[in-house]
Amino acid sequence: MTDHTVITSGDGPVVLESDVSLSSSVIWPLQRDFYAQRGLKAWTEDQVPSYITNNPFIAEIYARIVFGFLCDCMRRTHATGQPLSNENPLRILELGAGSGKFSYLFLRKLADLMHAANIDVSTVRYCMTDCSENLLQSWRLNAYLAGFVRQGTLVFEQLQAGGEIDSSFVNSNFTSSTQPGGPLVLIANYVFDSLPQDAFVINNGQVLEALLTTTRKPNHNPNSEIELKDLQLSYKNVEVSPNRYPEESWNLILEQYRTGVPSGTVLFPCAALKALKKLGQRTDGRMLLLAADKAIAHEEDLQLYQGSPTIEFHGPGCFSQMVNFDAIGKYFVGLGGEALKPDKHSAGLSICAFLQLRPGDEFPGTASAYRDAMASFGPDDLFALLAWLHPHMEQMSIPQILALLRLTRWDTTALLRLFPVIARQLRSVGAERTDLRNAVLSTWGNHYPVSAAENVLAFNCGVILLELRFFADALAMFEVSEQVLGRSAPTSYNLGLCALGLGRSADALDYMVAACNLDPAFEPARNSRLKLEQEDGPSEKAQS
Repeated sequence: MTDHTVITSGDGPVVLESDVSLSSSVIWPLQRDFYAQRGLKAWTEDQVPSYITNNPFIAEIYARIVFGFLCDCMRRTHATGQPLSNENPLRILELGAGSGKFSYLFLRKLADLMHAANIDVSTVRYCMTDCSENLLQSWRLNAYLAGFVRQGTLVFEQLQAGGEIDSSFVNSNFTSSTQPGGPLVLIANYVFDSLPQDAFVINNGQVLEALLTTTRKPNHNPNSEIELKDLQLSYKNVEVSPNRYPEESWNLILEQYRTGVPSGTVLFPCAALKALKKLGQRTDGRMLLLAADKAIAHEEDLQLYQGSPTIEFHGPGCFSQMVNFDAIGKYFVGLGGEALKPDKHSAGLSICAFLQLRPGDEFPGTASAYRDAMASFGPDDLFALLAWLHPHMEQMSIPQILALLRLTRWDTTALLRLFPVIARQLRSVGAERTDLRNAVLSTWGNHYPVSAAENVLAFNCGVILLELRFFADALAMFEVSEQVLGRSAPTSYNLGLCALGLGRSADALDYMVAACNLDPAFEPARNSRLKLEQEDGPSEKAQS
């Protein structure tokens, strides 16, 4: 943790730091410690928000943009240099991969696009990174990620996106897989909003820096561990010299704000820019950054933010801020690159693409894929619609449910929410029978449980398929449910019904016996067992 002067004041608040730049505050290492210590529990127990960028809808958008970049790079390297291959792959680096759900969904979508274009999946190498060794260990043990690891597509590295990118990472197999580099894709979803930033106040051509004083609430043991929830923040504005940063390009961005923004509080993403510079040096000059965050993408919107910098807490140990995507875009343009930003100004989620280019480079496929995604129905549109639809879902018909699942690109969270609504209508399903079966199987393909509660999806899928009389598909689902959730009377009973539907009466009786043994009071299994025994005679297991 960074050293800070602690000033005691009797029984009153304890001053932890006084008039420091926001980026050097104690709040950032405290947050890093939280994520490093909590690991996967930050999402499973602490309920840190993640769903909006961990779903198949946004994974498909990213996959199409990265596929466009891949094709652009392949066209360019065929003309000017070493082509992309297993030995010289397109490297994709995800900062702050968290639970790993986005990585899994993205890789599935990208692999489908590559297979359709007859491009070997070994042409890409994906690296998931995070600051927590606990998270890396959970990824190594994750059965869903294992397939990509076995085929050599996926690797894991420990990396703190907002800290120093040390030599062990810079010289790792991932970053040094080609010399002097090669093209690189960076993915940063809800990462920059948690990295150190500075804050400036623009007012009529003057730039002031908002310096932070952090105090600890009174009545706490001064020897106890500091927690973010116990801190109080206050700011003081001071004049800024024209050479605030050692990076001249950063000072030029501030100067653009001084002359272009009438007034407003501007957050400056210094830690993000520092990381981007370091990683950009490990390329051949071609880099694509795809970032999604609650962000300001257009300079004219900066004046909407006035007063002290705001921080949104998501729990006792973590927080986030708005991200200045406009500044990141200006940084890339200053390098001779491009900033692809959405036309929307009011989106709760902004997705931007930033390109670092070599002289003469053009990336029409990348730009076209981005513009197509942003011009059509976007992730923020989807979640605005879902927020309105949520209280009305109980009234949805099967055709409406199918439309919604298709719109979400077969999202498992949506199917879990809609299962009770579907279950009530299963026996009246007619023409949609096959479509509903295909929807269930497509959604199951996106299953990546972050919490144990999500494992009920296999059982729910089995129930739908069984009622639709797709007995083999249902049997497979109930077998998965049994493996994950353990044996239960309802699961054994449903397995018995699947066996009956497949004409395997002996197996069906065995399942019914197992259900009765697990729960002797489970009447549906008792009745089915009795009927089967009357038809076929008692099985060996029944006699025992």
